[in-house]
Amino acid sequence: MLLINQIKLHLDEDESSLKKHLLKKLRISESELITYRIYSRSIDARKEPLLVYTLLVSLKNEKRYIGQKDVKEYVSYDREFKKINTDKRPVIIGYGPSGIFSALFLLEHGIKPIVFERGNRISIRKEEVYSFFNDGILNPESNVQFGEGGAGTFSDAKLTTRIKDPYIEYITDKFIEYGAKENIRYDAHPHIGTDEIQKIITSMTDDMASKGVDFHFGEAVKEFIIENNRIKGVITDKDTYYSDYVLLGIGHSSYDTIRQLYKCGVYMEPKDFSIGFRVEHPQNLINLNQYNDLRYLDILGPAEYFLRAKTSLDKGVYSFCMCPGGFVVPSSSDLNTIVTNGMSYSKRDNHLANSAILVQVSSEDFGDKLFDGFEYIHKLEKKAYDISGSYKALSSNIKDYINNTVNPLIFESSYSLGTVLYNFNNFFDEKLNKAFIEAFEYFDKRIPGFIDSGIMVGPETRSSCPVRIKRNELLESVSTNGLYPMGEGAGYAGGIMSSALDGIRVALKIIDILS
Repeated sequence: MLLINQIKLHLDEDESSLKKHLLKKLRISESELITYRIYSRSIDARKEPLLVYTLLVSLKNEKRYIGQKDVKEYVSYDREFKKINTDKRPVIIGYGPSGIFSALFLLEHGIKPIVFERGNRISIRKEEVYSFFNDGILNPESNVQFGEGGAGTFSDAKLTTRIKDPYIEYITDKFIEYGAKENIRYDAHPHIGTDEIQKIITSMTDDMASKGVDFHFGEAVKEFIIENNRIKGVITDKDTYYSDYVLLGIGHSSYDTIRQLYKCGVYMEPKDFSIGFRVEHPQNLINLNQYNDLRYLDILGPAEYFLRAKTSLDKGVYSFCMCPGGFVVPSSSDLNTIVTNGMSYSKRDNHLANSAILVQVSSEDFGDKLFDGFEYIHKLEKKAYDISGSYKALSSNIKDYINNTVNPLIFESSYSLGTVLYNFNNFFDEKLNKAFIEAFEYFDKRIPGFIDSGIMVGPETRSSCPVRIKRNELLESVSTNGLYPMGEGAGYAGGIMSSALDGIRVALKIIDILS
């Protein structure tokens, strides 16, 4: 099969005309075309908005077309899974994207893992999360960060990635198999939405459980059994389990688990990370800036943005996890702390857009000891709570932050627990404030009105884990045989797709060993 790129439609053209454009581009008759489907779709809004397609095409005599402009051979993952006859049962700790897809991939090969997740199943977790959203009642063991599906279960469920790997398609295929819409296969910035991803992950779990995967929700791993630098099993708050293979997909907020691993001699290193806040704008402002013309908004959907600025302090500031038509949500996992994040439902139909605005921080900012990054993050989260006196987030108009003043918000934030007016110049140090302000001035040139029409809500501190559990070329811990760090919490991914892919890569290593 072939991938045919750069097939363009005007917004008033129906997708049924794709075939006509495909035949014209290749200069072939319809009799030479066997099948085609949309492989990717993006928006070119630089002048007149256009939809730009890549098609996956099957043709007669395909080899004659390879090498032509905008034509390349399609490479897929191996869809035939060899079943392995083994009674070995790897343990998976954490059931976010890396845990889900490592479990699923092992199961596809006949290996039935045992999965531990400290948080609850979505059916219970959803009630706990919305109890926090609405009433400020936080369960530290089951919340936005912990539980079935991981942190991505209460976000936009974005599937955007720049990674080129055949197994990215496997991940997308599986989401569709369990209920996602077909368009996530080809949209340039695919998303599922908080409401839909919860149903999909529930279906995935139910199916795997019916086929022999053992799930232990609401059961936290407390200790690791390590003998002669080899993992032998884990001790939870309920029982002891033995296994020669432990896959560690704990997420970026399991500070206690990381500290326990360190006590057991597992080697890890500090790493840089990012902190900041959420910004909110009227979604219509973003739509007008990105599209210029709102006549085709129903086709294009609410507009997104990605912004990046290099500041005079040599610190990058960038937008992250942008949620069109979304909400800023409380995302704490520790009592008496404030953490914000962004979330959208599948329709993305709220009147506000939000995004994290983050600055890179390094050992110069937080210290060079292993757990200094964790301490730095926790102090910021606790500081915000102490200023607020509650789970109400800190807030400011962007223009007031730049002018070092405090005035009432120009509009009410979507943050469900309410906000407290605050001058963020007193929250971050002078160097970080300078970087943020320089970035805002640059962003305002890219999106006019970004400063005058926006507000800040924060802090946002959980974009990535401040340590990396180092592994070797076999994806195994450099210090502990049989321990496989993976995903965001181990420092090897960022977002749903890269974490899921990392889980598959680790599963492949286990499959090779057990084959």
